Amino acid sequence: MSGAARGTEGAVDERGNPFWTYDSPTGPLEITINRAKPEKDPRDIAAADRSDVASCDLCWEASGEDGPAHLRRSGAPVTEVELGGEPWAWWFSPYGYLPEHLIVASRVHRPMAVGHGTVARLLDFSDAYPQWFIGSNADLPIVGGSLLGHDHFQGGSHRFPLMDAPIARAFSIEGLEGVKAGIVRWPASVVRLRSRDRSAIAEAACRVLDAWRPFSFEECGIRAFSLVPDDGREGAVSASGALASPARFVQHNTANPILWREGGDYVMDLVLRNNRTTAERPFGLFHVPERLFHIKKENIGLIEVMGLAVLPSRLKQELFDLADLLTAHVPTADYPEALQKHAAWAEEILARHPELNADTVHLILQDEVGHVFAEVLTDAGVYKLDEAGRAGFVRFLESVK
Repeated sequence: MSGAARGTEGAVDERGNPFWTYDSPTGPLEITINRAKPEKDPRDIAAADRSDVASCDLCWEASGEDGPAHLRRSGAPVTEVELGGEPWAWWFSPYGYLPEHLIVASRVHRPMAVGHGTVARLLDFSDAYPQWFIGSNADLPIVGGSLLGHDHFQGGSHRFPLMDAPIARAFSIEGLEGVKAGIVRWPASVVRLRSRDRSAIAEAACRVLDAWRPFSFEECGIRAFSLVPDDGREGAVSASGALASPARFVQHNTANPILWREGGDYVMDLVLRNNRTTAERPFGLFHVPERLFHIKKENIGLIEVMGLAVLPSRLKQELFDLADLLTAHVPTADYPEALQKHAAWAEEILARHPELNADTVHLILQDEVGHVFAEVLTDAGVYKLDEAGRAGFVRFLESVK
């Protein structure tokens, strides 16, 4: 296993969350265990009622007779801003994944939707607040965030590992010579655009999004649409070609658009996502595999595709308890029920680290968790970092007109 954890056993971020970095083959990654954020099941996120305004944490009231603009449920203040000619507002997230972690939400309660309007609104926000990055979760289950029912962005002042990742291969977009474009050297599949010209980078981003939505490339497992039965599984078409059950077309391709400023340049990353499922990967072909759910099972959203793992609070105690079991060489069959989910992983760790002892166990566990997160990011990539993946990525870029 390549890579190494950097940090100390007791290192924490500004909110007291355990934090360390991991040197992966494609560059450093950041790992945090967020003590405040509840862990959600991807199936619950997908099944949530997106029209439920009463329970929406992102709905807000404009300033008026009821006082200053505020969140409807908590009453917390928000700052109104116009984006794309629409009323939006921003406030600081209670979870604080990063410095000055922002939530930016539409006044209208409507589902997430990534498209041309998204690009325009991100640029408007960046013009108003150039000191912060701004980005959008994807708008589909499995690859989207945990709140798909209300259109919103996230932002902040953090410099993510993705922002420092180099260009692996440059390409050009016809008619947009003022835009520098390239494939980013990153486990997830990222197109980077850079320009001083706002209208040019907006046009480039929209062309990439328009090309990606209908793009299929079976050699890499990418399918833009599937005909699925009402239970959501693929394979509604029988061997004879007849419909096996009532079916509908569903879309699989989407993206995470992310925007920040460097000097006078706009820099936009478009992380290509696909939420296709298969019989072998029912949680998502480009999602965390089930064997890694003991560390991370939630959707891989905007923050994490940028290289900051936000892991569930349960891991803080579980990793300390696991460290004690590993150093005592307790047989995994004797692990308590709460730690049985880590048993196979623990056996792998002992096999890889015969030198493990009480002095090294915590850094070894940090290293192993970092390795899992690097694998999670690779799983999220629609184009893998191999010859077939690179060829598939180039095939897609050739479709951008």
